Amino acid sequence: MRIAVFGGTFNPIHIGHINVIKCVLKELKPDKLILMPTHIPPHKSAHDLASDEHRLEMCRLAAAEFSGVSVDDYELKSEGRSYTVATMEHLREVYPSDELYFVMGSDMTKTFLSWYQPKRITELCELVCLSRSDEDSEVISKYVDDIRAIGAKCYLLSCDPVEISSTRIRADIIAYGKSFGMLLSSVEEYIIKNKLYNFDKTKYNKYVDYLRADLSEKRFIHSMNVADEALRLAVLNDSDRSDAYFAGLVHDICKEIPIEEQLELVKRSKLPVTDVELKAPKTYHAIAAAVYLNEAFRVTNEQVLSAVRYHTVAKGGMTVLEKIVYMADLISMERDYKDVDEIRRCTHADINLGMKQAMIFTVKDSVKKCRPIPHITLDCYNEFIGL
Repeated sequence: MRIAVFGGTFNPIHIGHINVIKCVLKELKPDKLILMPTHIPPHKSAHDLASDEHRLEMCRLAAAEFSGVSVDDYELKSEGRSYTVATMEHLREVYPSDELYFVMGSDMTKTFLSWYQPKRITELCELVCLSRSDEDSEVISKYVDDIRAIGAKCYLLSCDPVEISSTRIRADIIAYGKSFGMLLSSVEEYIIKNKLYNFDKTKYNKYVDYLRADLSEKRFIHSMNVADEALRLAVLNDSDRSDAYFAGLVHDICKEIPIEEQLELVKRSKLPVTDVELKAPKTYHAIAAAVYLNEAFRVTNEQVLSAVRYHTVAKGGMTVLEKIVYMADLISMERDYKDVDEIRRCTHADINLGMKQAMIFTVKDSVKKCRPIPHITLDCYNEFIGL
C-alpha cells in the first residue's frame, strides 16, 4: 500500500493545504493520505496557535471532503517538539511493509538537509517535493538533487500555486470575522463557532458609542473600518493589537468638530506642529485628536497618541504602530480610489512596501492639487522611496 504523509501546523488548515491534498491524490495516487498536525513545530514559533484539539478537528473536517484521506494525532500526543524522524519511525512500525511518502512544500525542501537526522528520514520513506511554478521548479530541482545526493528517493511534483499565508487568514478572522474564501466553509464555521483567533472588541464600546453619536454615518463607518484594518495589520506585523485597534478607532474623533475648536486643540499640542500644518486646516483634526484624547479621555499612551497625531501627514522614522494607523486610514475597506487595490496588496505583503506606495501616491496627489507638503511628509517620502 502506498501511504503519503502530509504534516503541518494547520493553524488553520486552508485552501492552500487543500490544493496540496488534491495535487498529491492526483499525481502520486496513494492508497491513503494521512494529515499529521504538528504539536510544537521545531523550526518556527507559532503565533495564535489554536489548541491541539481544535486543529485536529479542523483537519478532520477537511479530510471528510476526500476519499482516502485521514487524520493522525500521533504528533499531537507526543511530548516535546515534533520531529519528522520520530513520526516516520512510528509510522514505519505501524506500516512495516508499506511504501511511505513524506510530502514537503518548497520551503521545507530548501531546508530539509538542516533538519534533525535527514539521512534517517530518507531511509524510512521516500520524499515528495512540491513546486509551485515553472520558475520555482528550476530552483527546487537543485535542492532535490542535493537531497538525492545523500541517497534519498525524492520526487518533484508540480502543484498549481495558491499563495496563502496562514497569518493573513488569522488576521482576517481576528479583524473581520471571516476568511474571504480562504477556508473550507466547514472549517470557517467551526472557527467562528468556537471563537478561535478572537479579539475582544467589546471593551472599546464606550468609544464606539461616542463616535456613533458624534460623527456622521459616513465618518463613523470609516472609523470602524480603519480600526478593523489596523487590527489586521497589527496581526500581520506582530504588533500590539489593542493599541492598533484603539488608535484606528479614534483617529478621526475630532474630524467633524468646528475648525476653530480644532485649532484651539492644536495650539495645546505637546507634539511639535510644523508651519505648513498650521496653514493647512485639513491637517488639524489629527493633531487635535491626540490632544483631545489626552484631555477628555485621559489617554496617556504616547505611542497611540503619536500614531493618531501623524495619521494624515506621516513623518520620518515612524514606529510600526504609526505605520499601521497611517496605512489603515489609507486602505480601509470603503476606500475605492484608483490606486487603492495595489496599495492594499503591497501593504498586506510588506508594510514598508505599502508605505513606499503610499508616499508616492500622497506626494504625487499633493503636487497635482498644488497643496503644500510638510517637511515631515517629505522626510517620510525620502526614507521609503529608496526601497
